[in-house]
Amino acid sequence: MLIPPDHEGYGVMDLMWIVIVSDYVLKLVTVLVKTIITLMPHSIMHYQNRGKYFLVVEMGSQLYRSLAPIQPWLSYLLDGYAGPRKVLGVFLSATYMVCKGPDIVTKMKCFQSAIVKFIHSVNYGSTPSKSQLEDAGGLCPICHDDFLLPTMLSCKHIFCEQCVVTWFDRERTCPMCRTQVADDPAWRDGSTTHFMQLY
Repeated sequence: MLIPPDHEGYGVMDLMWIVIVSDYVLKLVTVLVKTIITLMPHSIMHYQNRGKYFLVVEMGSQLYRSLAPIQPWLSYLLDGYAGPRKVLGVFLSATYMVCKGPDIVTKMKCFQSAIVKFIHSVNYGSTPSKSQLEDAGGLCPICHDDFLLPTMLSCKHIFCEQCVVTWFDRERTCPMCRTQVADDPAWRDGSTTHFMQLY
């Protein structure tokens, strides 16, 4: 998607077509990758880790989608002016890059943060003792089944590890008392941004 177009000099409608279709195709590729992650069996990819994969894929997609329109815009702005008006094209290109720069830096920081979260394993709590499990009733409050790999959060509530990891892919707080336990769960549920990259 960063390949320069074959023809020289195109109009604003051609530019919009190239940018919108490129963004839409990249968004569909992102959805396809997330679908493949979702279809992976538990033996290949643990269910608890899917949120981290979704986050990295989405942040990588947003970074690439913010880079993709640069080449068509610069080509349009630089090649659209000839002769003495070429200075205007260079000025508009420089203005475009100044406006685009902070967006790219923000997306790169988000992608870097996603990579760090992907590499580090997240431990939301500790393993409870037998007496703590008995005090909790022996059933997970989320799935209403016997505890499977029980995890006790900092607020002392106990859940199945898979249940609580799935919960924290969507929420920040304990399911029982609403004490904040996890960081921002944005993009860990497999969702994709609805915004289009026009510039």
